[in-house]
Amino acid sequence: MDICRANKRKYYRFRADRFYGGIATADCMGCNLDCAFCWSYRTRIHPERIGTFYAPEEVAQRLVRIAREHGFRAVRISGNEPTLCTAHLLAVIQTVEQLDPSLLFVLETNGIKLGEDEPFAGALATCPNLHVRVSFKTGTPENFELITTRPREWFELQLRAVEHLHTHNASFHVAVIAEYAHEYLLQRLGLISPAILKSLEYEQLTIHPSIQRRMKERGLLELQRRI
Repeated sequence: MDICRANKRKYYRFRADRFYGGIATADCMGCNLDCAFCWSYRTRIHPERIGTFYAPEEVAQRLVRIAREHGFRAVRISGNEPTLCTAHLLAVIQTVEQLDPSLLFVLETNGIKLGEDEPFAGALATCPNLHVRVSFKTGTPENFELITTRPREWFELQLRAVEHLHTHNASFHVAVIAEYAHEYLLQRLGLISPAILKSLEYEQLTIHPSIQRRMKERGLLELQRRI
């Protein structure tokens, strides 16, 4: 998956979006999961067919320009998994802060890389303009495997990411798909810190036809009815 070249990363779109009260968004290529719920599925499975490589400075400049044009106070990288090119991501965050310290950088991540690499999580925690949103697709290791087609052991990496961010006093919160949330996840998060549960975000699943097809293929529609 050719998405990182030296300090550059591949992106397929820069845009203004409505979330977070309005946010400048750079849509990147490539993910380490294969989620049935993915709204960016085509760009994830065919990164060679679309997109352009950008240096961190180019990405930061585009994000800041979009934010200023629309009066936004936040920027983000979305579309796929932003943490795959670690040095590039850190440079984008730091450059945005240099260009406009008033802008909030929202990092939306599945947490796998942060769970694997505590120093990376620690480095992110030092960025004064950063808030991290750790997204869980479900609340158990078994369902994680069904939804993402990745080893159920990776679910622990997501929890470890939360632990690392908490340990390093990062600004963060956890989100979970409401339809697939589970008491097990709530218990594990509460063991890290009860405060995490107070800011827990329940994300509503939007089921497009392509998402419904993948959910049916993986037996997730029946699973949803049982939870």
